[in-house]
Amino acid sequence: MPTYGKLDSFDESEDWTQYVERMEHYFNANEIDEEDQKRDIFLSVCGKNTYKLIRDLLAPAKPGTKSLADLTKLVKDHRDPVPSEIIQRFKFNSRTRHSDESVRTFIAALRSLTEHCNYGDTLNAMLRDRLVVGIKSDRIQRRLLAEPNLTFEKALEIATAMETAEKNAQDIQASGTNGTFQKQINKVSKSYTRNNSGNSKQGDCYRCGGNHLAAECRFKDAKCHSCKKKGHIAKKCRNKSANGNLSENHREFKSRFKPRAHFMEQDESSESENEVYSVFHFGNKSNEAYKVQINVNECEIAMEIDTGASVSIMSEDTYKEYKSKFRIEPTSAKLRTYMGEQIPVIGRAIVNVNYKKERAKLPLLIVKRKGPNLLGRDWLNKLQLDWKDIFSVVGSDNQSRDLNVILEANKEVFKDELGTVKGMKAKIYVDESAVPKYFKARPLPYALKDKVEMELERLEKEGQIQQVEFSDWAAPIVPVVKENGSIRICGDYKVTVNAVSKLDNYPIPKTEDLYATLGGGQEYTKLDLNQAYQQIELDEDSKRYVTINTHKGLFRYNRLPYGVASSPGIFQRTLENVVQGIANVLVRVDDILITGKTREEHLNTLSEVLSRFKRIGIRLKKQKCVFMAEEVVYLGFKINKHGIYPVESKVEAIDKAPSPTNVTELKAYLGMLNYYNRFLANLSHLLKPLHVLLQKDTKWSWEKEQEKAFIESKQLLKSASVLVHFDPKKKLILACDASPYGLGAVLSHKMDDGSDKPIAYTSRTLTSAEKNYSVLEKESLAIIFGIKKFHQYLYGHPVTIITDHKPLMGLFREDKPIPTMAASRIQRWALTLAAYEYTIVYKEGMKKIKEGTIQEKLNRITPQTTTGLAPSELLMKRKLKSRLDLVFPNIEKRVQERQQKQKHYHDKKSVNRQINVGQGVFARNFAIGSKIKWIPGEVIKQSGPLSFHIKLQDGRVIRRHIDHIRVRNFDCKNNENEEKCDNDSDLFEPEITIPISTPETEQPQIEKPSNMTEQMEPRYPKRIRKEPSHLKDFVLK
Repeated sequence: MPTYGKLDSFDESEDWTQYVERMEHYFNANEIDEEDQKRDIFLSVCGKNTYKLIRDLLAPAKPGTKSLADLTKLVKDHRDPVPSEIIQRFKFNSRTRHSDESVRTFIAALRSLTEHCNYGDTLNAMLRDRLVVGIKSDRIQRRLLAEPNLTFEKALEIATAMETAEKNAQDIQASGTNGTFQKQINKVSKSYTRNNSGNSKQGDCYRCGGNHLAAECRFKDAKCHSCKKKGHIAKKCRNKSANGNLSENHREFKSRFKPRAHFMEQDESSESENEVYSVFHFGNKSNEAYKVQINVNECEIAMEIDTGASVSIMSEDTYKEYKSKFRIEPTSAKLRTYMGEQIPVIGRAIVNVNYKKERAKLPLLIVKRKGPNLLGRDWLNKLQLDWKDIFSVVGSDNQSRDLNVILEANKEVFKDELGTVKGMKAKIYVDESAVPKYFKARPLPYALKDKVEMELERLEKEGQIQQVEFSDWAAPIVPVVKENGSIRICGDYKVTVNAVSKLDNYPIPKTEDLYATLGGGQEYTKLDLNQAYQQIELDEDSKRYVTINTHKGLFRYNRLPYGVASSPGIFQRTLENVVQGIANVLVRVDDILITGKTREEHLNTLSEVLSRFKRIGIRLKKQKCVFMAEEVVYLGFKINKHGIYPVESKVEAIDKAPSPTNVTELKAYLGMLNYYNRFLANLSHLLKPLHVLLQKDTKWSWEKEQEKAFIESKQLLKSASVLVHFDPKKKLILACDASPYGLGAVLSHKMDDGSDKPIAYTSRTLTSAEKNYSVLEKESLAIIFGIKKFHQYLYGHPVTIITDHKPLMGLFREDKPIPTMAASRIQRWALTLAAYEYTIVYKEGMKKIKEGTIQEKLNRITPQTTTGLAPSELLMKRKLKSRLDLVFPNIEKRVQERQQKQKHYHDKKSVNRQINVGQGVFARNFAIGSKIKWIPGEVIKQSGPLSFHIKLQDGRVIRRHIDHIRVRNFDCKNNENEEKCDNDSDLFEPEITIPISTPETEQPQIEKPSNMTEQMEPRYPKRIRKEPSHLKDFVLK
């Protein structure tokens, strides 16, 4: 028996009731009557997802044990529960006819909505009422309301007939309306009619533009590629223009008529009591409109200036974008086009308007129509516009067309809502053995309490947090006040989850690495994410770790919060995965910068980034985004196509910083200054007096030297030059230099005009060990420091190294072998340089002295015969030191300075140990083979400043230095202390007194005793003298 039709698996987008009905028809067509067979066929073709759903709903029972009716009812109850009658009636009564919807399609949609409304016998009456109210055509609505005893069937017949008549009339008028239209044009511009009266085209088809009737056009059933409607082609689509309701003849007139105007004025002849305004739109696309950015209710909105419009209007698209910012009210005002068609008005709003220094509360009409926002005469009378600025913007308006197309195509990305990244959830990894940490809520300042409560309500309303009753983990909150006065709530997670969680160490790119990829960019786009971290949902298990404790109770985050140590790494990985493979895109956490070598490349990159954001669910804050700008501020630096600059506001803040009064303030100042160290040459050498104060055990002393360095560092920053972008196609130059205190290097590009432009500066101070290096080693170290600092720029790229120390040419020149006789560190540095493709060049560090300069300096420092003093000494009241003084060094003074320096360092470590005559001591035993290291004795006299004669217990007298003497605090003659005398552990250092190298007291006069009978033992054993063996071959004569 043949099979009729095919029963497909259930599609999730299909209505379940329709699928069951199709299945019943399939069974009837193929004469399948057995219930078990119907059930088995259904279960075999319904699809794996539907079968799994049935199994889950029946578990533990099996689907094969139920009837087909039970199975279909089970799925219907799950998928399509009986809807609320009230909601269904609300939907029915809210349904209106769409602009592109026919009457019969509208009725079909209404009948579909009545399925669960339970109108019963009143169904036709309800359909009639909804047709009349929701038809959205004034002409048809007036005709239906004028009909007595109107029934649904009669209303449908009348509405369908009028709709058909209107379409037929348009076909008939397509070939003969030009003359009538020409008369209307005469009312506006007689001169235009006189000049163009003979140029009208008779018989133009509105479907394709051909010279035939529209009814005979072969494209009458074609589908337009622009608006997707049937009856015309894209070439003649009326929806392509901003005002799609104008006829083809009107568009032809608009393309020729050069003046551009949106003309609005009150219609005095109207019989209606409502306000009626006319809207005329004439213009040529080549004549760009004048636009201005106006802040309306804290929203930056672009408005087109129109002196012909008596009122200001906002389009529906703009209103939807900032809907939450506007509170509209009903209005009786009406707007009509030049052709008499009414423009629906959504409502009227009183808005706060800010334009530069202008402030005003003004009315604004919101219309249900696409197109530009118009700034009419009512606003122009209240605002003083900056016309010079507006005229300068018109030129760039041409270039923004493509940008507007991209932004319009991706307007979903700029919705005023919290985005949700699709396909991933953040997870916080915490060791299972970690002990939960719970902290009480901290007291809040009274001034912030209301703002914190409002922020908590907002976060809970958006679903970012949810209130919980119990939690093992809880962190106190830290409210942060933003620039606009609002509050950002951050959990103090460093005391809870951060201490026990595994840190996500995904690398955050360095700023210098990002800036190295900006070369060739002409314009820049900066994107700002709306609540960046909160766009990533948290894993269910991780939510308990980020509970916060507030004065309103416990709240648990559903989104990735600020303050968690792993949040930056998680967010960086997410964004890099989103933009992976797109060139000219810089991402550092939530800061995104886009550029391109050409405008087309830039727009393509921007379009791709926004489309990916839209696809994955990321939302941007359009008010803070910057598009196609010639200059932007990114990560604290100002960037344009010429290079990188410091930001003026930050430079000003550093310049206004007061002189530090302690180490903490000095560190804060140096931290701000070091952020711009890539702009500052030889910074480490300049800041040497300031770095001295940061050394350990250094007393704070802010002298003239420190103040001078402090002021000069500010001047250096203010005079900082621009840093050019790195370009791998240009030659690289690395200039290195060393001073007694620091190292410096500058990486530059050789430009096309032959000049050198810096890419970056770097410097550092020398360590205490490096300060002892020779000049050769310091200059070598400067090259190695520059090579390592700019390794990412230099490796694999030819570079010219410039030095002002000529001996390095013999050590590091590229064609020289590695020096084998040089010091080990020089050899290591030579091996380091061998990995790079470089050429080393010597360049004189000091400029040649001009003629006459030496003579002038000699005159200033030479003593005069009359006064015996030099002119400089007379002026400054002191003798000045010059470079010529180094030619005649003072040896005696130099020796004294060295001796004083040696004494200074010696006195810092030396101590004065004191031993008295008659004191019991231990003396060092130098006898060979003796196991006793220390032998007891008694000091009998002092033979020198630090040497003593000691009498031992066996009667011998020995001479020992104080370093070889230890104090004895007991008597060895007592039998009880004999063991102690042989034990080295009971030795004591001599008492330490004032730390001076030489006692200030007068040395005692040591008299030689007349009857000294003790035998002096030599300190060392006497050496046996032998004749050297190499002298045996020589004979002395």
